[in-house]
Amino acid sequence: MLFRTHVLFGVLVWFILDRFVEMPGFVLGFVLLGSVFVDVDSLKSKVGKRLWFVAWFLRHRGFLHSLVGCLVLSSVVGLFNLWAGFGFFIVYGSQSVLDCFTCMGLKVFWPFGFRVRGFIRSGSWVEDVLFVLVLLLDVWLVFNSLF
Repeated sequence: MLFRTHVLFGVLVWFILDRFVEMPGFVLGFVLLGSVFVDVDSLKSKVGKRLWFVAWFLRHRGFLHSLVGCLVLSSVVGLFNLWAGFGFFIVYGSQSVLDCFTCMGLKVFWPFGFRVRGFIRSGSWVEDVLFVLVLLLDVWLVFNSLF
């Protein structure tokens, strides 16, 4: 999925989560961090271009896109603040689930070779439709929470 889809989907997950769990406001920052950090291992991503050295050590859609990677990174964030680790975990994990719908798929249970694949090609019109739907849901949730 593209950067914009990851970010909007992360905001959608935060809105849904915020309805069930009363969280401090700063958790949204870690939600956004988790939304974009999932693709740090790709030189094609916005974050990966800035942190290019990570791609030298990690293969794209490998360790960082797995449940193990999600737990490790969330635990590191959680060492600083439990709420931040919680928000990072939920959104980072949901981003990986979102990537499972792509044709490239993910090895969710890394290091095992089983790959979960979907039907969406990153950057295709199907992702554009998904992006618009998530955008509309985000806008609706913003107005619903304000009024």
